[in-house]
Amino acid sequence: MAFVLIATETSSAQLRYANRYSKRNVSSIISRMETRSNEFRRDFDRAMDNSNLNGTDAEDRFNNIVRDFENSVDQLRSEFDRNNSWWESRNDVQDMIRDARPVNTMMTNLAFRRNIERQWSNLRNEINKVADTFDLPGLNGGGWNGGGGGNVGGGQGNVPSWATGTFYGRNPETGGTVTLNIQRDGSVTITLDGGNAVYASMDRTTLTNGQYVSRVTRLSNGIRTTDSSNGRYIDYYTTPVGGGGGGGQGNVPSWASGTFYGRNPETGGNIVLTVQRNGSVTISIDGTAPVYASMNGTTLTNGPYVSRVTRINNGIRTTDVNNGNYIDYFRR
Repeated sequence: MAFVLIATETSSAQLRYANRYSKRNVSSIISRMETRSNEFRRDFDRAMDNSNLNGTDAEDRFNNIVRDFENSVDQLRSEFDRNNSWWESRNDVQDMIRDARPVNTMMTNLAFRRNIERQWSNLRNEINKVADTFDLPGLNGGGWNGGGGGNVGGGQGNVPSWATGTFYGRNPETGGTVTLNIQRDGSVTITLDGGNAVYASMDRTTLTNGQYVSRVTRLSNGIRTTDSSNGRYIDYYTTPVGGGGGGGQGNVPSWASGTFYGRNPETGGNIVLTVQRNGSVTISIDGTAPVYASMNGTTLTNGPYVSRVTRINNGIRTTDVNNGNYIDYFRR
């Protein structure tokens, strides 16, 4: 998500463990993550070969996501060994966490074999340990999120009055709540799903959260943050959002609201798609727990996947905007 990673200075004076951990200590922490990463990549690839996805574009896409993450781990190890001081590798750790996020989203939103899910859970814990060591936020609220007197998101200032205050939005990855607090001096705190606050900064209408930059615009009774790199947005309001469901955007036509049933093209199982008029969407794949998505007008957004929704007889069709693949859903 574009609002999770937080950038802080790489000066050793700001790192809590700079004077407590030796390079050898940190090398051991990274080695544990590296070992689990290699095991996960090997077993994930084997699981794909033994699944219904073998030989499909989806298999290639998932394997590429995992490979990109493992390459970042290898890069981190290489730079860590080359640097004189362990904290000099902080930018490489940020890159590794960035490439771990698509893997985490994939493992959260899709159903895999239980041993693969367990391996990822263990690996995620190791990633968060590395993140915590370098004073960085990790995955699913892990790592270090500014506690213990750390940097609280140095403000930039010049924030317009309509963009200051506390705003509430929907987390498009979990369906939970995102609370965004913006001060006039540009200091920003972000709370995801009731967890610890993470910190960002704002200069005029530009919100910076680590390497993620968003443009902030005014809405009736709220604001919209739009990712500058991909155009995805989240709407926030001055009143808390209700519980349950995915990150609603609204303006959904009546013919596209309700519960629809389709066929999973990768497994042959069932997909149950429930769309609310306010744009909240839940997707249950092959009987698994629902994942959360959002819909604005006729655009359906599910994590990194964006589809165009069109009307068909007694149902709807979702067409992937990247590759044109589509799934037909029908009412029962």
